[in-house]
Amino acid sequence: MIEHGSFRFGNTKFMLTDSGKAQIKNVVTDPATGSSDLDVAVATLDA
Repeated sequence: MIEHGSFRFGNTKFMLTDSGKAQIKNVVTDPATGSSDLDVAVATLDA
């Protein structure tokens, strides 16, 4: 655990934002140019 209910796996950070909700951030690096982009997604638990 990093802080505030978040976990890191390699270049991906998983953070609990609310009950049954999480935010996923992933850094993707282009091997040809070396530039990096941040992808962000939201996950919601289906009950």
